[in-house]
Amino acid sequence: MIIVRLKGGMGNQMFQYAIGRALSIKYNVPLGLDLAQLLDRTPRPKSHPYTFYDYIIGIFNIKAEIVSQPKVPFLNRFYAKSKALIYVNGIFNRFFKFKGAEKYFQFDSSILSIGSNAYLDGYWQSPKYFSDIEDTIRKDFTLKNPLLDNINNLIEVINKENSLCIHVRRGDYVGNKFHDIVGKEYYDKGVEYISKHVKIDKIYVFSNDIKWCEENMKFEHSTMYVGDEYAGEKDEGNLFLMSACKYFVIPNSTFSWWSAWLSDRKDKIIVAPKKWFPSDSILRGCTDKI
Repeated sequence: MIIVRLKGGMGNQMFQYAIGRALSIKYNVPLGLDLAQLLDRTPRPKSHPYTFYDYIIGIFNIKAEIVSQPKVPFLNRFYAKSKALIYVNGIFNRFFKFKGAEKYFQFDSSILSIGSNAYLDGYWQSPKYFSDIEDTIRKDFTLKNPLLDNINNLIEVINKENSLCIHVRRGDYVGNKFHDIVGKEYYDKGVEYISKHVKIDKIYVFSNDIKWCEENMKFEHSTMYVGDEYAGEKDEGNLFLMSACKYFVIPNSTFSWWSAWLSDRKDKIIVAPKKWFPSDSILRGCTDKI
């Protein structure tokens, strides 16, 4: 069995599932999802900013089973019942890398030969891990339940326009040393670049802080600030509304990366940051071609 530790928000969980799915198909074995880290709510030290997330990708038609801790190899089980154990886990994971641990934040082809019985712990933010099964991944990331009527109605409108998606990631990115927030100048340059190549009918702004965007993100084109009433139960509304757009200006966010990747527009244009992280020493494979 291939077992993948899930952590982070929807975009991260989608990347983690995708590499696990690719390996499970390659070796013809089941895929298991370890939710222990997602389910844990042990308070973190203030010196280690941490955002708690729920299990999200269960809303999709994924092909995997949730595994209990006894099925997880002993050394890979998630222990965080106290702050002390969190420190111990951090030290252990830093200096003792097991075979399925992500070694660095770039594409690592060696992991694709890990074998049929493996535990994966990482973010795996590169489409190269699942490039051979893109159609399967797209099918897996369809929804189990239909979208709400208001979301579907807006998708129909977006599909008829030369629509531009702008995604603004704030929330836990504000003040986070590992994630720079791209500024208004970046979005203006992105809109300018796209408008030189195509006609933009309308801009759709999506964000986890839409009120801030209404006050600080003004554009010359007709603009709709997409409110929470379109988010759906687990933000799936925003994901598929964004993917319905024809053009994209996205920040350093895996959520918006997936929205652009899931778009089936043949002539889509995507503007994305060259640097995903503020430090050159921290690189992510998710800046690869979408």
